Amino acid sequence: MSTPARLRETQIARNNAHVLVRSRTRTCFFALAVTIFVASGCSSEAQDFVTKIRAQATEKCNEGNQAACRTIVQQVGDTKVAIESTAPIELQTPACNAGNQDACEQMAVLHGELSTWCSMGNNQACAAVNTGPWPLKWDEPALIDAAKLSCLGGKFKPESNTCQALQMM
Repeated sequence: MSTPARLRETQIARNNAHVLVRSRTRTCFFALAVTIFVASGCSSEAQDFVTKIRAQATEKCNEGNQAACRTIVQQVGDTKVAIESTAPIELQTPACNAGNQDACEQMAVLHGELSTWCSMGNNQACAAVNTGPWPLKWDEPALIDAAKLSCLGGKFKPESNTCQALQMM
């Protein structure tokens, strides 16, 4: 009688060996539990880091540090955080309006990046996107494509903000 009970708890593997079903199920549940625990732990740690950096930037801004006032922090993955400055908006918009192609490409990438962050609920990014000042007339998708070519062709350095932002977009 013990043999039929034992067979209910096993399955035959490809090599005709008996494999306990119960242990395989426990292993799957254990692996799932570990995955959920790790995923939830990583995302909250990254979010805590973003919250900390945002708070520090706000504090420094309130103390009069203009660079901190222009700092936007965004979580872009479980372990990735991006920090962007809005200072180029005021500096490169006039250059783009004057016909400087490089400035227009950089502005288009910055606008695209901030727009994406805004759609993810980043209020600082939304404020930057909505207030600008952005170039008057531009074809943002075409300029982003041109910026990609500029990064690939070495016109912009791979470590530049523009090329780094394109890698995350």
